[in-house]
Amino acid sequence: MRKTLFVMLAVIVAVAAACTTTRKATNFNGLKTLEGKTATHINLTNYALNLLLFRPLLGDASLQKTVSDFTLEAKVEGASEVRIVQSRSSMLWYMMIPISLVVTPVITNVAGDAMK
Repeated sequence: MRKTLFVMLAVIVAVAAACTTTRKATNFNGLKTLEGKTATHINLTNYALNLLLFRPLLGDASLQKTVSDFTLEAKVEGASEVRIVQSRSSMLWYMMIPISLVVTPVITNVAGDAMK
């Protein structure tokens, strides 16, 4: 039973790696930014697997790549400016020691506003 659970978890992590999720909010009830612009709130998350904690193995969840993906999504929304309000990166090395010290799941999130 325990071995089956471990294999299922490993398959889920491998499938989810190298993925990006994006969530958007556009309904500000007619309110504008301080500069008088309309905004779209974007929350973008990259998932990856790193080899030996720091070397990308499957996907790229570095802050550099995640910010790049965020600004590309803002351009798709027609924005000319962005305001990043939060970013977070987590290395989940502690999930399944010792395996996760060799193959480490990484999650990086950037959230902010894309303004037109």
